[in-house]
Formats: sequence, structure tokens, C-alpha cells
Amino acid sequence: MATDSINIITDSATTQATSADTVVVPKEHRAQYLGGFPSQGGNDTTIVHIDQMPVIEVPHASNARTHNSSPLHDTGSMIMFLLSCLFLITSYRMGNVYIANLMHNMFSTKGKDDLYSDHTASDTRIIIALIINTCLMEGLLLFYGLSWYDPQLTLALQSSVFLHVFVLFLSAAFFITIQLFMYRLIGFTFTTDSLTELWVGGFLASQATLGLLLFPIVVITLVFPSTIKLMLSLALALYILARIVFIWKGFRIFFNNLSSSIYFILYLCAVEIVPPLLALAGTVYVCSIL
Repeated sequence: MATDSINIITDSATTQATSADTVVVPKEHRAQYLGGFPSQGGNDTTIVHIDQMPVIEVPHASNARTHNSSPLHDTGSMIMFLLSCLFLITSYRMGNVYIANLMHNMFSTKGKDDLYSDHTASDTRIIIALIINTCLMEGLLLFYGLSWYDPQLTLALQSSVFLHVFVLFLSAAFFITIQLFMYRLIGFTFTTDSLTELWVGGFLASQATLGLLLFPIVVITLVFPSTIKLMLSLALALYILARIVFIWKGFRIFFNNLSSSIYFILYLCAVEIVPPLLALAGTVYVCSIL
């Protein structure tokens, strides 16, 4: 009985010792690749050459377009444009008679007995409004004209649109003022005061009419810049036509005999041809240094 107990205890101790010396080896699990590609480098990282990697297609797009500044997108230029329109509209009520007789003032060569030879204060206000409108229209068209004719000035003009538009406006106003002074000086030298007033009145009427005709051209140029070549051609034609009408009126006033033709030719060269060219060259120079 005691011997059996000793054997059982010995067998139990032997079993425990054997269990203690046994090491459990974990079962090896091979990595499973979704694409079915086993590891080539002996590890879990698959090395793929860059030439074998998929290429991402880059979508094609149109070339970037630069935004060109223009008076239409410039606040200061548009404020000048709207103020000019407002001044013209508010002056129309008191000077509608003068506007209705613009054609008469452009072509008439009558003396003081003419019904419309003398201007009232209301006429003076509408004349100033019309001349300001003409100067602004010419300034805006000069801005587009210089950009189109001389591309080297485009960057300078677009860098400060309002400054250049304002300078061009002042240049047009200064040129008209100088012309007005020259016409009065010529009239004072060669004719009577009444004929001088008729001649100067024809000049003002031609410039006022020119501004009204240029208004739709400027609006079309602002909204549709692609038509700039056509609009500039029309504006130049209207300017030349206005000058021809005024020159013809001056010819009717001053031409008395054949000897007057010499003075008239000198007048054309000294007043109507050379000064506009000099003024245009000076304007281009000023815009290039701003």
C-alpha cells in the first residue's frame, strides 16, 4: 500500500517535470497577399521599380489668361464717367435750346442779327458740360488707343488706370483751351468781334457734337474691348469730320479774295495740323514716364 503511494507520487513529479521542460512552438503563418505577389526580398516589403509603377494622368487645361485692367474695372475712371453724365443731364434742362441748335451753330455764318448769336448763362453751363464730356470721351479713347497702338505702354497704362485716364482727360481739356485761345487771338487780329464769336461758337459746337457722337463709341469700347480697332477707326473719322466742318466754317468767314488763301494755308499748318501732332506726341511722352 505504501509502495503504491510512492509510485503515484513519483509518476506525478515526473509528469510535472516533463511538462515544465516542454516549449510550445507557435505555428507559423505565412503572409497572404491580396494581389497574389509573394515577397521578393525575404520580408513583407515588395520592391517595385519606378518604371513599373502606375502613371497618374495629369488633366490638361487651357492656358492661364491674364486679367487686363481697363477703365471699366477702375473705380476712379467710372466715377469720372458717371459724374460727367450727371453734369450733362442736369445741365440739359437749362440748355436744351443750345443743344437743339448745335447744327445751326456749327454752320451759321450770320452776324449779330442772328437769333442764336448771343449765349445766355444757361447756354454757358451746357457748353461747359458738353466740352467736359468731350474731353473725357477723348481721354478714354486715347487710353485704349495708346494701349492698342503702342503695346510697350500697355503695362504702364494698366498699372495705374485712373492716373492715366485723368492725365489724358486734362491733356484733352488743355488742348481745347489752347485752341480756343488761339482762335480768339486770330479772330482779334484778322476780323471783327462778331465774326470771331461766330467762329469760336462753331468750334465749341463742333467739339460738343463730337463728344455726343463719341459717347456710344466709348460705351461699346468699354463693354466690348474686342471691337477696339473698329471703334478707334470710327472715333478718328468723327474727329476728322468735326475738324473739317469747323475749318469749312472758318474758310467761309475769312476767305474774301485769292490772297486770303495764303493766310488760310498758313493757318491750317500752324493751327490745325502741327499742334494736334505735337499734343499727341507730348501725351505719349507723359504717359510713358508716369
